[in-house]
Amino acid sequence: MRIGFIGLLTCRCSLAALAALAVPSSAAAGASKQDTHGHDEAIDEPVVDADRPTRAAPHADCDLRMPLWEHKVARGEHLGGIAGRYGVRRRDLLALNPSISDPNLIKVGESVRVCPEIFPRVRERKTHVVASGETLSELAVQYGLSVDEIVGMQEGKLSDPNRLGVGHELVLWVDGGLVEAFAPPPPAKKKKKARRRGGRKRKFGSRAGVSIKMRGDDDRVHIKRAHLSYGTAKTIGLLDRVVSQYRGKVGHAPKVLIGDISKRGGGKIDPHLSHQTGRDVDVGYVLRGADGKRTRFSGVTLDNLDVPRTWALVKSFLDTHDVRYIFMDYKLQKALYEYAAAHGTSENVLDEIFQYPRGRGKNYGIIRHWRSHRNHFHVRFRS
Repeated sequence: MRIGFIGLLTCRCSLAALAALAVPSSAAAGASKQDTHGHDEAIDEPVVDADRPTRAAPHADCDLRMPLWEHKVARGEHLGGIAGRYGVRRRDLLALNPSISDPNLIKVGESVRVCPEIFPRVRERKTHVVASGETLSELAVQYGLSVDEIVGMQEGKLSDPNRLGVGHELVLWVDGGLVEAFAPPPPAKKKKKARRRGGRKRKFGSRAGVSIKMRGDDDRVHIKRAHLSYGTAKTIGLLDRVVSQYRGKVGHAPKVLIGDISKRGGGKIDPHLSHQTGRDVDVGYVLRGADGKRTRFSGVTLDNLDVPRTWALVKSFLDTHDVRYIFMDYKLQKALYEYAAAHGTSENVLDEIFQYPRGRGKNYGIIRHWRSHRNHFHVRFRS
């Protein structure tokens, strides 16, 4: 059965449900906790959209993880931006949409099927009247958009994006509430063994197979806590592939610093809420000079961050095409974005991967901000 939800459907949920679904901003993100291993970790890691129950039933084409959505292409959109909007990759969209013969040529009004990791929201038309001193960059962050997206929404009526006249009216399409099909299911009636229609309890997947240990060696990898370095065979295989690709790109470099994955057999480990199924990995940023020899997650700044090598490491993860998301501090994300853009990464790919420059509160892309990831980044692999 094909399920597509197209149109302006609003979320009629309780305030409590909406609060639970709100995208956390840096101000609302959880406090951090420094443990004796130098591990700076959020103690209330977010529940991503794809882990939430929905009103509509999950779709077979989405591996029964979430409902199928159909996105209607708007003027100025490209496939990378559409992928970023839903937290997926372009290759995922092409697999679901074999009718797209040229990914660089999609038409306004065309429907694109997507299994959204970031759930769709109602698009609302707003008119912004430019005030004195405002810039497109500031407005882009304010509305969770990019400058190019704002320019595209003006349909050619903005001749010079660098010169905004006071009183000029900008047409903006911004995200509102969740589309109703992706809202939480109605509360179940109080009955014994009652289940919510279309609902799922929060879960982290099967813990079976969390039995392979990531081993460090003298030249390539340092494992912070050996007893928490267990993952699935797939995860450990992917990590070995990432390290090999990274070292092949950069040659001599500091060891890749691997933090917690899971304990043997899986299950909860403090202070994490994730790291239960052998698919989550904490990884250290690559640092310059003597700081590159650190074996703790600490003291990362824009001054000691080795941006080229860190981007090579992050890109090695992305190149597996098996990453669901990466949590990374927004300021460090900006440094990697600017480096990647300056070294030939296309706008299509940048829009697909990075939340930046849309603001840290915008739920967008594969690489997203989450507080307490200043000293390490967090990778979730696909199952």
